[in-house]
Amino acid sequence: MRKYEYTERQTVAMLGRRGFLKVVGVTALAFGVTGYAVVDLLQRRHDVIKARQAGLYRDDKICQKNGLTNSHQNPSVQRFYVDMKTEPVGGLAHDLLHTHYYPRSQLAAMGGKH
Repeated sequence: MRKYEYTERQTVAMLGRRGFLKVVGVTALAFGVTGYAVVDLLQRRHDVIKARQAGLYRDDKICQKNGLTNSHQNPSVQRFYVDMKTEPVGGLAHDLLHTHYYPRSQLAAMGGKH
């Protein structure tokens, strides 16, 4: 019975056939693991968004049940209006509670430097 031995022949390439297969295998494994991690991350993000939506709807139902359909009906906000001696649509409340838009496109173009 004759034994056969396999020896790779010398090539000019940096990798032989076995080395090439190892590199391809490791690369495929890296892509597979990365792909799985990305899909898992997106799935968990989706689950968090769904849970947050459910919580907001639940809180909204509780507020509707208690007659708190507008922010100025909240007892804490009403106390603020009493303490500041103003009403929900009053000038002082508008000045203190409302935000204003300032274009920041030039600031962004400067890289956030003043």
